[in-house]
Amino acid sequence: MKKFLALFFSLLFCVAFLGQTSSWAEEVVEVPIIMYHSVLKSKKGMYSVHPSLLREDIRYLKNHGYQPIFVKDIIAFCEGKGDLPQKPVVLSFDDGHYNNYYYAYPILKEENFKANLNVVGSYCDYSTTSGDYDNPNYSYLTWREIKELYDSNIFEIGNHTYKMHAFSPRYGIKQKLYESDDEYAKALKDDVSKLEYKFMVECGFRTEVFAYPFGAYSDLGEKILREMGFKAFLTCNEGINNLKKGDTKALSHLKRVNRSGNLTTYQFFQKLKSC
Repeated sequence: MKKFLALFFSLLFCVAFLGQTSSWAEEVVEVPIIMYHSVLKSKKGMYSVHPSLLREDIRYLKNHGYQPIFVKDIIAFCEGKGDLPQKPVVLSFDDGHYNNYYYAYPILKEENFKANLNVVGSYCDYSTTSGDYDNPNYSYLTWREIKELYDSNIFEIGNHTYKMHAFSPRYGIKQKLYESDDEYAKALKDDVSKLEYKFMVECGFRTEVFAYPFGAYSDLGEKILREMGFKAFLTCNEGINNLKKGDTKALSHLKRVNRSGNLTTYQFFQKLKSC
């Protein structure tokens, strides 16, 4: 009798597990990630939008039923630990411009929206120590401001390297010519962990989100970053992310669509639909 009961419950568990796995495989959610950089009144361009344009974008999304999420929500979904709304969207800001705090932060608060923000550590160190920190046209965030944004739960913070957001001596985090794998691993770990240390000491948190400078990535770079604890990787590859619950593969190369300030809200979302 005991053997029969053990077999019965074992079969019951397998059926339940297979049913859950099947439901995960069928649950696919489309997630657009819109990539912003500067938010400025003084100029517009490929990497700069006017504050009114950002507000128009958010209202367009709200009017069309989109709900804002963090990248950490994507991680939880892909790990089978959480759910996503029917029409999720991520607003993603790169580099850590002060104007994200000055212009974007109030708009997000007023519109009850949230966003991902990926900062370059050396830029923030300079703003913090130089005193040249409050010009929307060129300043970057200080550590105090990053902590405020994180604590607000309006911004999720990601790692955009400490000092590898540069074209040379390497292109972003790419391995240099004639650089051994061990040398590369040390250089990447030293740089990225320096920013993680700053996050911990200055702001009291760590992150599992990494944004590739210029969208440049490699299998070895991802392997090293995963060993450091990162789970989601933001690229500059354009397209919509099709995410399956319980499937973490898509986290390696999350797509984002750059928000050029040269397009109206209508033009941009028409472009997004065609991705």
